[in-house]
Amino acid sequence: MARVRVRSAVLIAIAGVAIPVSAGASGIHVGTTVNVSADRFADNEESFGMNPSGTWLAGAWNDFDFNDGCGFSFSTDGGKSFAPRSFVPGFTAFTNDPSIPGTGTFAVAGDPAVEFNPKFNTFDVVCQAFGATGGAINLLATTFDPTKADPVANENASYVGARNPWTHPVAIATGTSNGTQKGSTGHFPDHEFLVIDTGNGAGHHFGRAFVTWAEFNGNFRSSIDLAFSDDNGQTWSGPIGVSDAGHKFDQDARTTIGPDGTVYVSFDSGPNATSFGKEVDIAASHDGGQTFGPTVPMAQLINPVPGLLPNSQYRVFSDVWSSASSSGIVTAVFNDQRNGHSNIYAVHNLAPGDLTRWSSPVGVKTSAKEEFFPWVETSPSGNRLDLTFYDRSNDPANTKNWVDYASSTDNGATWTVTTATSVGADLDMFQACLAFVQPSARYSMTPAG
Repeated sequence: MARVRVRSAVLIAIAGVAIPVSAGASGIHVGTTVNVSADRFADNEESFGMNPSGTWLAGAWNDFDFNDGCGFSFSTDGGKSFAPRSFVPGFTAFTNDPSIPGTGTFAVAGDPAVEFNPKFNTFDVVCQAFGATGGAINLLATTFDPTKADPVANENASYVGARNPWTHPVAIATGTSNGTQKGSTGHFPDHEFLVIDTGNGAGHHFGRAFVTWAEFNGNFRSSIDLAFSDDNGQTWSGPIGVSDAGHKFDQDARTTIGPDGTVYVSFDSGPNATSFGKEVDIAASHDGGQTFGPTVPMAQLINPVPGLLPNSQYRVFSDVWSSASSSGIVTAVFNDQRNGHSNIYAVHNLAPGDLTRWSSPVGVKTSAKEEFFPWVETSPSGNRLDLTFYDRSNDPANTKNWVDYASSTDNGATWTVTTATSVGADLDMFQACLAFVQPSARYSMTPAG
């Protein structure tokens, strides 16, 4: 039961960076790091959702215990404490106890995406699952209701107590593969991403869930597809093509919703099956994700990261994230080795709604060490960008990683950067475990750390 893709080596501080109270350097606060998963082994590819008040939080990650599924935990006190880790049910045929069968049919689940849906007051959760009979691969969607969850239920119960907080998983997309790289004899939906439209104005579809993914289709070819749901994941419309006919080697799609309801999807694109990307691109939909316009380049990748960084073995590629401000400007951040090291760069379009003109790339934090895995979101006010990324600048050996927080109030033209974690981590120290070695137990919801 091996992962198809491992992008990072450990879940670090999934709730350890407090929301800053202002964009100025003097106003940045960094909270105490909270160990959400409290796991002895590797957790990675984390995703995180939060309700508008900031009191409910939910996180999911690749879990490498016997379950080999999507690890999960939640908080109802703004991240001060988390329920003991469990996993999303209904996906895998295993729990974390070999004597207790799972409630799904797949051998492996992972690459989770979590978002809060204010229309239904639940967390939407999407995971990829594969390893079933016939090489089936599905993108599966479920929802989690914290008000129905039992936080002291046994780990293998997934917070199911007197009531079930989970809905039955529904397939968003299906595929098949013989298990070889990227579904070379089938169709392999991968690298999924989830966004909820939280706007109420004209052009918006309040509560609509958008899922994008890369559809690998033999010979490493991959296009970007999208599906959406208006009924809290019970039914899905799609797949809908996002990338155009001129772009066949695309990955890592991220969706953001503009103030007028425009759906923007950014992704990285390469010229052929063996390249590591040549540019970061974007496409837009003005009808709620039903159709998309042409794919437009935002910036060129001068020297893309080829899968490994110096002094480490975990996989890292050039990756792009984007977010739209309240003024309709889209800012994208990506990592590139154009200065000889993987650093984070930012670009933005020069006029709202115009995807043909973009600023020149700006380095967020110029460094002679490695920076990677950028993650950017627009603040609830819509006028500040919040960015986190891994950074080795503090380590002369260029091995250990810290987490940085950066903010910008001018669409990424300038940034204020603060180191968010107090110590660095050598991510190669955290290895996968596919055997049951951590006993299940009943716990109370107490702070972890």
